[in-house]
Amino acid sequence: AVSCGAPKASEINELAVIKKLHLRTIDELGLDSSIVSGFLDELEQLLKGVAMMKELTLRTRDYLVSFGECMSTRIFSAYLNKLGKKARQYDAFDLGFITTDDFTNADILEATYPAVAKRLHGDWIDDPAIPIVTGFLGKGWKSCAVTTLGRGGSDLTATTIGKALGLREIQVWKDVDGVLTCDPNIYANAVPVPYLTFDEAAELAYFGAQVLHPQSMRPAREGGIPVRVKNSYNRHAPGTVITKTRDMRKSILT
Repeated sequence: AVSCGAPKASEINELAVIKKLHLRTIDELGLDSSIVSGFLDELEQLLKGVAMMKELTLRTRDYLVSFGECMSTRIFSAYLNKLGKKARQYDAFDLGFITTDDFTNADILEATYPAVAKRLHGDWIDDPAIPIVTGFLGKGWKSCAVTTLGRGGSDLTATTIGKALGLREIQVWKDVDGVLTCDPNIYANAVPVPYLTFDEAAELAYFGAQVLHPQSMRPAREGGIPVRVKNSYNRHAPGTVITKTRDMRKSILT
């Protein structure tokens, strides 16, 4: 968009792909295209503005990347409702996620926890429904603009909600059976580690483990809430449970 002229912004190939993907998904699920049509129109107008100004600020970049989450959560929520599972969609920046104004790498502020708890508890009491919340998004406390939480932002969204609600366990769903003993792309016989402490998980991340980012575990650690890492493609696998401490009596030391 920065390199093309404003009149040609609507012809950007990536925009056409995004439109086609979302509209096809809507059609295949038997939903109304109005769920996303407004977002797609706004996205095109935003790209035209970027093309006209020939500038893409970090603030605008955060707003741009928020469209995917806003559309996908609305599609998911609408489909759950179609299946008879009552759901309610939330944009994190309207739910109470208050962040610093560090665009592309914002941090959650303490005021987030009571705000999120009040909104979710209140809505559940008034009209119970499954909350479907956008990941890795927030609202800058000074700018009131959409911010993104940086690496591990979706997991940070989950652990923030978990701490706000005082949940017994937080589950983070990935594409592996938990935190593995090593990189399965290097060693095919890698196996999941059943239990870890937050310190151990952070150390593994420091040495290259890609499953979890230490920053995303901070709310769970502060709230003393276990985090279970599960596999979306193998939901019966027990996964890895991460806690503040663990029983070392059954551990084998070599």
